[in-house]
Amino acid sequence: MSILVNCPKCRVEIESDSYYCDQCGVELYICPQCHVFGKGKRCTQCGQPLVSAANQVVSPVHPSTSSVNSSASSVSPASSEPEKTMRPGVSVPPLPVRLVCSAAGIRLGLGNGAVIGRRKGDYVSAFASQGYVSGTHARLQKSTSGQWEIVDLDSTNGTFVNGNRLSPNVPAVFSIGDIVRIANLDFKVE
Repeated sequence: MSILVNCPKCRVEIESDSYYCDQCGVELYICPQCHVFGKGKRCTQCGQPLVSAANQVVSPVHPSTSSVNSSASSVSPASSEPEKTMRPGVSVPPLPVRLVCSAAGIRLGLGNGAVIGRRKGDYVSAFASQGYVSGTHARLQKSTSGQWEIVDLDSTNGTFVNGNRLSPNVPAVFSIGDIVRIANLDFKVE
């Protein structure tokens, strides 16, 4: 069963097991360590070279865990540290892939370092008409442990995770099922 992800080029939602984008036709590239789609030659999260999704084989039984030390990648057989694997039968909770605000009809694909704002950032087109969202409101990022975080950028109307207001410039982790509030807009994490 595949989940939906955003095409790195046209940002249209596609199935995660695709080799090419259904909309724009671009060949998809994936990080063999983080298992995230990307464009360019290297993963923006761990620095590993991206490989064609058609050539990427992911084992569902023993997936590599992400690590702070990217030299522990299964791609680098010359690594001095052994490949880290999970015990059989232990499941990894899925990582979030998007924020969805049904009331405003906004769906945001998560991007490491992406800025949310009405005037500046990666999602200006989604927030341009949202008067309560600050010009530069918040930033999405991945922690060193691979979890998604949101950072309030000293916004006027605040950023909240599950009802808790964030202090400016202090990252807060969020997971699937959480509610992230940006000013007056509630986003469900999927």
